[in-house]
Amino acid sequence: MRRSARTALACLALAALACLGPAAARAGAGPDTLSDSTWVDRWRLQNGLEVTVRHVPACNGVAVIAAYRVGRNQDPKGREGMADLLCEVLFTAAAGDVPERSRDQMTNLRPLGWNLQVTPRFSLISEVGSVEQFPGVLRQVSLRMRGVTVTDSILAQARRTIVSDQGERYAGSPELTLFSQLRDVASGVSDEDLIRRVTGRTLQGLTRREVEDRLHRLYVPANAVLALAGNLDGVDLHALVRNLFEDIPGGTAQPEPPSPRLTAAARAIRRPTLRQPLGGVGIIAPAITDSLHPNFYLNALLIGQFCDGLWGAAGPPLSVRFRYPVLADAQLAQFFPPVAPGETDADQMGVAMHDAIEQLAVTTIPQQTFDKLRLDNEWIFGGALTPPFRRLIRQHSGTLHTLASTLAVRALWGSDEFWARYLERFRDPHLTGGDRWTEYFESSDNIVRLLLTPAKF
Repeated sequence: MRRSARTALACLALAALACLGPAAARAGAGPDTLSDSTWVDRWRLQNGLEVTVRHVPACNGVAVIAAYRVGRNQDPKGREGMADLLCEVLFTAAAGDVPERSRDQMTNLRPLGWNLQVTPRFSLISEVGSVEQFPGVLRQVSLRMRGVTVTDSILAQARRTIVSDQGERYAGSPELTLFSQLRDVASGVSDEDLIRRVTGRTLQGLTRREVEDRLHRLYVPANAVLALAGNLDGVDLHALVRNLFEDIPGGTAQPEPPSPRLTAAARAIRRPTLRQPLGGVGIIAPAITDSLHPNFYLNALLIGQFCDGLWGAAGPPLSVRFRYPVLADAQLAQFFPPVAPGETDADQMGVAMHDAIEQLAVTTIPQQTFDKLRLDNEWIFGGALTPPFRRLIRQHSGTLHTLASTLAVRALWGSDEFWARYLERFRDPHLTGGDRWTEYFESSDNIVRLLLTPAKF
């Protein structure tokens, strides 16, 4: 996405969880120090704002994220793109004594990085500041949560930005198209609906009053999480957060609409700008609340690693052979096999996936492989950071942002108790691969196939 290039934030595992209700706060609990020397804390303000924190000693910055339980699933019918536009307005409009700002200005205002992310289930507004900047950054985030000034000019600019982003996602980068449209195909979105979004027709005629109403109702503390990650040494966080956020009117937590049901499907779509066909396979996952999901996730990681070696490094315009950003979209694991020149049948993507699973099924996987996958990924669910990852967080603000994103989304969709149970299952050495997952990943009921072909085919 062009946005990630502008922000210089490396989003390694981003933030929507499927089928979870709002989290419960830890009553009266204090910070917990983990084996990696970091500590975590979580509490709720009287206005309903959930606060979640991870202190990383010797880090050079602090990532501040305001996360809202408002995503594309809440877009009114015929107003697809509304959540993206509201997030843009909330980020760029004037707030209190802070004037309007543009994305271009953010490079100088937040040199350590910033980001906006909207998914089917949530929206994140992220800013990373130095340790010295942190109190000021936090104050500005609190001002935006209090409310922004919506003007005709800021609304028009936001609309242009979102239409441009939609165009990039659906008609620009082939890789982003694969990422986005695999889910759209599984959700039953028609080609006509996609055209309406790309052209911006769904946002035409949108009024300032419509935007103000939804901001006032949905983007409120009772519907939000504040996540902080970085060097918080010596900061009285409870007092600072209370002083800046607790007197903001809490509003009302909004019920979330059901997530669209994903179903197996296949589609081939022509892209005039392509030189060679590209394809993807989506594996529909069990609900993340299912006790089997931790094992599904581990096996998805294993299969992704195996396919990466089997298929070889992805070449341009693709950068990966596998992606499963479990906290951004727990419903769909994505794989990108090589595609033969001239291929026009989307079902061949499923054949490639089937062949890879068959090869994996007759390959001996040492226990150490599973152990390393667990160790490298348990931080996503609240576990310890590995030493290499901890060093990267201290050196790279984009990785610090990723850590904060996982904090925010975990707090949005699960209690500490839920994630502790999930992590315990993920760590269980007795749960590895086997026939169960071979059959699951090969089942036609669980596979979504998408092929992008050049117009000449």
